[in-house]
Amino acid sequence: MLLPASFRGVPFAVTESDALGGRRIALHQYPGRDKPWAEDMGRAPRRFRLRGFVLDGDVRLGGLPVVLLRATLISAIEKKGSGTLIHPTLGSMEVVVERASISEGLGANSYSEVELEFVESGAQTFPTTSVTAKLNEIAAIALKAASAVETAALLYSTYLSGGSRDEAVTAAANWSGTVSSAAVDATAMHRIVAQLSGNYGRYSAGANAGLSGSNSSPYTSGTSVADIIPIASANRQATIDAAATFVEAATEVDLSAASSVINAADSMFDALVTSCADPADAIRLLLGIMGTATLGLGNAMSDAIAQVVLRSAAAALTTAAASYQPQSVDDAATRISEIGSVLDALMLTAADARADACSAALRQCRGAIATDLRNRGGTLAQMRTFKFAAALPSLVLAQSIYADATRAAQLVTQANPPHPLFMPASFQALAS
Repeated sequence: MLLPASFRGVPFAVTESDALGGRRIALHQYPGRDKPWAEDMGRAPRRFRLRGFVLDGDVRLGGLPVVLLRATLISAIEKKGSGTLIHPTLGSMEVVVERASISEGLGANSYSEVELEFVESGAQTFPTTSVTAKLNEIAAIALKAASAVETAALLYSTYLSGGSRDEAVTAAANWSGTVSSAAVDATAMHRIVAQLSGNYGRYSAGANAGLSGSNSSPYTSGTSVADIIPIASANRQATIDAAATFVEAATEVDLSAASSVINAADSMFDALVTSCADPADAIRLLLGIMGTATLGLGNAMSDAIAQVVLRSAAAALTTAAASYQPQSVDDAATRISEIGSVLDALMLTAADARADACSAALRQCRGAIATDLRNRGGTLAQMRTFKFAAALPSLVLAQSIYADATRAAQLVTQANPPHPLFMPASFQALAS
């Protein structure tokens, strides 16, 4: 199945594509020798040539006017640095533009042909336990690209078949309120120190409390709690503002604004994930929001807006899962199961609605999350039950179980005793 092509999020139709590759050869020629020596210098950069068009008002291209499509595509082409290309058959990749041509004939008011040449950018990576999280990012981009076409088409067709803007605004306002409430979630606010170095207590450690807590910190060395409070406040306000923008975008659900609703939903959930210092909170909040959907119980426009929200939330969930550090093999399996069941339901809904690209992208998201969590959780121990004759201090138990007293804080987080000096006589903790 072909993916909808886009560069830096700007869609265009593709009629023909070429992929150029090979080896880098240094040809050495010597006096008196008939045959040269071809020295293999490694793989040559991969180049991609795409030929296609942009068409005025095509719902598969977001329903935008051709003048705006041309201008947006030119802006994306001329932007400095590498960008994400969604190739129709090869998927998502980081590339730079090597050459571009946009031609116009007598039908320039409705149609333009484009020819783009890209060269791959950056080092090639392979799916190991340290980089499989990259699969989540690629899958999330593919889902957003598919939703930008198929979900926009769903909104427009629902509008043409009698769905009203009032219904769209009401549904969007309900979802906006849910996301705004999640942005000020008390637990997530309490865990703003989850990515700071140091021990701030078991209730603030979040998903970084496991044996292999290895989430990268977005803060510079020496950042204190006082420094991150205004950052956290700004992030939460940004989420609330993005939720309000989503409602504004829904006020004009017509051919020219369908794609703006999708983009506003993506921005809303990206802001929510950014506002959560603990990736476990981001996953918890997103699953809670997605669990409030009641498809088929309202009007057609409400269901269409719900699909916008659910698919954007699924892309954000895929991104958030890449930052989650499992605390054990059991924890990784639990996360795979709870996230997988939600994505499976969305996948079936998309397939039933003949949204094949979204269904395939959701399947890719599910596979990426399972692969990533399975690989990273596979290096951890299983949970087991420990039993002792009396309540003992956490330091004593850590030395007794692991021969490492520094793991006492980990035991406290997992057993959750009233006080570290009086651990439960029976509790679950990592086996090793």
